[in-house]
Amino acid sequence: MKNSIPLIMAVLLGLAAVFVVSRMMKKSSDTREGMVSVVAATRDLAVKEEILDGYIWPRDIPESSMSPRHVPWSKATMILGQPMLRSIKKNDFILLNDVGMSKSLNLLVGEGEWAVPVTFSDNGITQFLQPGDEIAILGTFSVKKSIPSKDLSAEPSVVEERATSVIFPSVRILDIGSGDGISREEGNNVRAVIVALPPQQAATLIAAQRVAELYPALRRANDSSSLNRLDGGVVDDTTFLELRKGLTPVKIPEIPGKVAK
Repeated sequence: MKNSIPLIMAVLLGLAAVFVVSRMMKKSSDTREGMVSVVAATRDLAVKEEILDGYIWPRDIPESSMSPRHVPWSKATMILGQPMLRSIKKNDFILLNDVGMSKSLNLLVGEGEWAVPVTFSDNGITQFLQPGDEIAILGTFSVKKSIPSKDLSAEPSVVEERATSVIFPSVRILDIGSGDGISREEGNNVRAVIVALPPQQAATLIAAQRVAELYPALRRANDSSSLNRLDGGVVDDTTFLELRKGLTPVKIPEIPGKVAK
């Protein structure tokens, strides 16, 4: 009996080890990242070459590597017949900004989205934007503020303040038009940026262009942070009053540029 005890213990330990390993393998398989199929080229493609059916094939990539510029294989038909804007090598991914989308934008609009044009007060960054990019849209607008009069019988005075805040934290760009409008003040081309938004937000953006100065901020692809509009706060006159607190006024010397000894 004594000789059988070590054998029994060894069997039990072996079974326990098998159980632990099997649980770890199951857990590993359960947490394995999902894959998604995107469009890639079956051959080298040159600039202006038209994309034909046999020129593309599905390549699987991890879901975390999927960016707004990748073309899902389920939507591969939207780039067929379109010209290449740059040359790519065999097996390279074909991204949205690689293709000149001359077909209707309805192939790019997602379910429950509407395509809306927006023009910005400052076009400095729009020349660097591409279809598939994600941007935040900020607005500077006027806010009327009522200040009660010390004389209770008098009407309160109304002052107008300027405030800046985030309107849409993350918006996907569908396309960018070169535009044919010219800003007389700056002489720059007015570029219309086509974005995708749910219907109510699309209506809000159209209205915002009439009452506010809009500015784009480029976001990092697949950035899941700062998606709450309230996180951006508001910048108004109070912001700059607080900025001055604790600072000593700078005095310009009689000889500007001369370093004090």
